[in-house]
Amino acid sequence: MEFTYEPKLIEYMNKKGKNIIVVEEVTSNNSDFEITELHVHLIDEKRADFFKTKQRYHGIKTKEGEVLLPPFRLKYDDVITFGLKSFLGIKYISYTGIQK
Repeated sequence: MEFTYEPKLIEYMNKKGKNIIVVEEVTSNNSDFEITELHVHLIDEKRADFFKTKQRYHGIKTKEGEVLLPPFRLKYDDVITFGLKSFLGIKYISYTGIQK
């Protein structure tokens, strides 16, 4: 498995001083239906320790930092690419190569 980062994301990570990306599964449960999505975001060292110890996430070192993956099975392609998107001024990390 290889991780690549788009240049915009690397610049943003350097600006924010954060180089750890976490891939979380987030579930919203309504009485009529349930939605499960992957939430990919930047975290700091303190939060990373929580994910590693309490949530049992495993870290994979990359050239740009570290990626924390959940303990449950997701489907990964050979190459996973992270990028930076913006919607109405809100920045978020996009990804390709990870499926639920």
